[in-house]
Amino acid sequence: MNETPHINDSAFDFLLQSFAADTGATLPAVIWRADLVKNEINFLNEHVIPGLEEGVAQLLQDAAGAEEMLAEDDRSVFARFQERLHQRQPVSEVIRARGRDGVMRWLYILGSPDPEMTFCYIGLLADCTSLANAILKRGSQAGLAEHVELFSNPVFMVHVGSRQVVAANEAARIRLGIDPAERQTGVADLLAGNPEAYLRDIYERLLFDLSWNGLLEIRTATGETLACTARVRAYDRDGRHLLWFSLTPRHQVAVAEPAARPVLCKDGQRRLKGAKSLADLLTVVLDHQPETGRADAALLSQIFISEGHVVVTGVGAAFKDIQKNNTHPYPGSIAENIVLYNLDHLIVDDTSKSIKPIDWALFIPHGIRSYFAVPFFHENVLRDVVIFCSTTPNAFSPDNIQPYLGLAESLWPHLPRIVGDLIHQKTPA
Repeated sequence: MNETPHINDSAFDFLLQSFAADTGATLPAVIWRADLVKNEINFLNEHVIPGLEEGVAQLLQDAAGAEEMLAEDDRSVFARFQERLHQRQPVSEVIRARGRDGVMRWLYILGSPDPEMTFCYIGLLADCTSLANAILKRGSQAGLAEHVELFSNPVFMVHVGSRQVVAANEAARIRLGIDPAERQTGVADLLAGNPEAYLRDIYERLLFDLSWNGLLEIRTATGETLACTARVRAYDRDGRHLLWFSLTPRHQVAVAEPAARPVLCKDGQRRLKGAKSLADLLTVVLDHQPETGRADAALLSQIFISEGHVVVTGVGAAFKDIQKNNTHPYPGSIAENIVLYNLDHLIVDDTSKSIKPIDWALFIPHGIRSYFAVPFFHENVLRDVVIFCSTTPNAFSPDNIQPYLGLAESLWPHLPRIVGDLIHQKTPA
């Protein structure tokens, strides 16, 4: 049985102090914590906003449900809140949401990284209709230099016309050696370590979608090449066209030798060699899980980061009605989380607590309550994710995943033959 989630005293005090400082009020609020790696949210108190009894969970967990509730003009504001949440950056926003009673309410949402729990985020949601006008009048007139200093990770801005860096925060100045006040730095120099075709794909995405997320090699002023998870946004200010770069350096962690993993039996190996489709491959690994196996279904997600989508193939009763080449956006996917947090696997204990769009679009409608995902990279780019799925919560844990890692490794050599145009290389354990 899971322990009742709770909030530590220092995190609670920190959150309340932030709330009081920002609003000058002590309004009752819903308190919540999101685990960004597990993609789940827990509510930490019993407060209920009248008219939004079930709407709060819908707003914070289900992207499609939130869009139905939000005022049209506030959807982009809420998207900005979600982006800050996943970046673990402090945020406060005012939004309008309609409850089941039909009343449109002004809501104040405040969030910040949990000071004691890595990769967790804590927040408050309060009905602040009486404060809305005052909050909406607050606006920041800060210049670019002050704007980027709000962030602790390396952030810089590039003027599209000149292709020069025009603002950089302290983290970018120290880690990357960028300082527009001292010398000019061209974006071409910073991105010189990336293939030209890859950069063209990024620029095309920015042209049509105004945003891009993925991996970039950044060349620092000292000549060092730094692998980073990057978020790039097109941004207009005072008539100037700018690109906003927010970077999270990827830490290379030394990994111990993995424990021995079960080898697929000869029958399974023979069937893999004879497989003619991705569904055939997945069926073999699903059929050959251990006797204590927990998986009811399996998925393979092909990742196309530059195109901004993933394509999934599924087998098992839960996915019997899934269409061939089922496509979902890359933003909000399991793959995005794997890239953002540099994960070698991902276990989701209970999708009903999820804040990930893919869980609400794909897993929850098909009755999947928990899953275990294994990624595969080629040349530092995520290509595929194998996902073992269960219709019961908490089916997978660090104690029982070794057989599934072995099954995924058995599957790997056969993927190039099936997908044809992709060259695969197994990621280190």
